[in-house]
Amino acid sequence: MSRRRWLFWLVLDLVALAVLIWIDRSLGANRSPIGEGAPPTPTPSAAHYAQQAEAAYRAGDLRRAEESYRLALSLEPENPARYPPLIRLLAFSNRLEEAATWMERARRLAPEDPMVLGMATLILDWQGKIPEALQAGEQAIARAPESAPLHAYLAEAYADAHRPQAALAAAQKALSLDPEHPDAHRALGYVYETMGRYAEAMAAYREALTRDPHMVIVWLALGRNALVLRQTPVAVEAFQRAAALRPEDPRVLDELGWLYYNLGRLEEAQQTLERARTYGPDDWRILYHLGIILYARRRYEEVVREDHLPRGIARLQEVLRQEGKACTPETVSEEPRCARLVEMAYILGLSQYYLGDCEKARPWFALALSLSPQEENASKGLRLCEESHGRP
Repeated sequence: MSRRRWLFWLVLDLVALAVLIWIDRSLGANRSPIGEGAPPTPTPSAAHYAQQAEAAYRAGDLRRAEESYRLALSLEPENPARYPPLIRLLAFSNRLEEAATWMERARRLAPEDPMVLGMATLILDWQGKIPEALQAGEQAIARAPESAPLHAYLAEAYADAHRPQAALAAAQKALSLDPEHPDAHRALGYVYETMGRYAEAMAAYREALTRDPHMVIVWLALGRNALVLRQTPVAVEAFQRAAALRPEDPRVLDELGWLYYNLGRLEEAQQTLERARTYGPDDWRILYHLGIILYARRRYEEVVREDHLPRGIARLQEVLRQEGKACTPETVSEEPRCARLVEMAYILGLSQYYLGDCEKARPWFALALSLSPQEENASKGLRLCEESHGRP
């Protein structure tokens, strides 16, 4: 090949290479470097979820509020400040067992944090551990003496310790520190309630609900006091408001259903308690109340079903065993639940009698009489069986 032709092909190759380089640079001007992509979406912070929870709570969306509080806590499990809002939400939503679990975790993490101690005061008091509640409350206030909710929680513990003057002083102190705090008004209402000043208690509960209308337990408390004062429409509305906030809470539905029963609204009572049972199938209180209502409606076949009153008796006996308690003729007058056990037993016996099966009725009458030998309903049931020779 001649030198001229060789140079020609060399020049042509260089031109082609230059063109390829220019094209590559033009196309890749906006191309991300290898290993890089679109900027990652930032992960929401714990503070973001906490703010989201507060907004949801204010809007009345308790489920979303709880989810967001849990997310905030999952991101900062070592931050004591993330625990009290969730504990308060659970406690005031009538979910004491869950609130207690989180309270114990918070205490292990930060045993001297004032708000953690405040939550311990509240939960321990509701668990009936009054001396421990008082100790936690006084320690909390020693660390944060200007905190209104801490004085409010201690006021409630003082009330349950039968120290009315100390309770009233603590509640008033809470209000003086923060007259807009709903817990201060709630505590004052509870103090008045324990003192038998029901009208004043209702007024304080209403003030609390004006500032925080999403506290389930305060609606229940308002309804409870209204019943004492025979303000039935107020009580019904208050219990219905509680159920609207917690439509899947078996205890709230149980209280509403039992209220309907006491008002003679048996069909509504049965429907509400059957809803309660779907969410709390092993709650002996619900099974007991539902059994009473079915008996009042003469639905004896349903009363005696294994998943109704017999299950309620078994569950109550199990609960008492777990607590190390036993029902005897000596303890019936001291332990209200033993009296409920007697009542469930003779109602089961009477239901079997009305169904014409004294063979199944007699063991229930015998159980009632073994616990309360003077129980007239059980004695009457046995006499009816003897007179009818096994059939009414």
